[in-house]
Amino acid sequence: MAFTKTDIIRDLRVLGIKSGVIVHLMVSSKAIGKMEWGVNTLLDALLDTVGDEGAIVANGYLTTYPLPLSDSKSLVISKPDSPSYAGALVNSMISHTDMIRSKHPVKKFVAIGNAVKNIIESHLPGSKAYEPLEKMADAGAWHLTIGENVNVTGTAHVAIEELPFDKKRKHEGVNYLDKNGNIRLYEAKYKGGCTKGFPNFIPHYENAGILIKGKVGNGAAYLTKMSETLRIEREILKSDPAFFFCSDPTCKDCRLRWEHSTGNYVSVKFHSAVKIVKDKFRSMI
Repeated sequence: MAFTKTDIIRDLRVLGIKSGVIVHLMVSSKAIGKMEWGVNTLLDALLDTVGDEGAIVANGYLTTYPLPLSDSKSLVISKPDSPSYAGALVNSMISHTDMIRSKHPVKKFVAIGNAVKNIIESHLPGSKAYEPLEKMADAGAWHLTIGENVNVTGTAHVAIEELPFDKKRKHEGVNYLDKNGNIRLYEAKYKGGCTKGFPNFIPHYENAGILIKGKVGNGAAYLTKMSETLRIEREILKSDPAFFFCSDPTCKDCRLRWEHSTGNYVSVKFHSAVKIVKDKFRSMI
């Protein structure tokens, strides 16, 4: 049996999502299972749950490319309707007639609902990359994750960008259309962060009693108040700015690129070589 819109609405309401709220989404539709009308069942259920006074927002991010752009990548233009790599639900939102899209060339948040219209439309090429997340937290928004392998934290990037440490960024960017229809080059200068270490925050959410757990369809679901997760992340990173680093010894982002990284190139190369050998051995078994 496929899950119906009624089934999904019931699960969302049991989880605690009420009419009139803003919900930031990181969702694996596959984790939910078969739905009557595919991902559109989920989208309709979310919109019906938050109602006309609420809104849903997702990360409609785009890919960046090494600079200077190659001839082929220079033809890739970031536009309001550009599809995202972030999954079926996000692209279904982008195709929706009431879609609102950030004007940022890369971190192109997509939303449906007038409650976030000003937040999304004010996110411009010169804005901070993750600015809408902070504004949503200030507006009392919730973060919904569905799927075990989906990022439970919706605000960590905001706290990480505030760190007083520099980072060796990849020299990447993308062409985009400005407000006058001219093609411009956007150079990505935000810090970003390795999301493999973001689960480090989860026990602190649990200890603070702010992590609500449930299910939507077959998928594990987690609901948090964004203002609370951001408060916790800021407090932790103030005393331990490397807290979000992952434990992967081959991770260049965490081991090498930050000003406060403690790894070294030789160690990363060694562990990377060991991993390659192990992976080849496993593939032969």
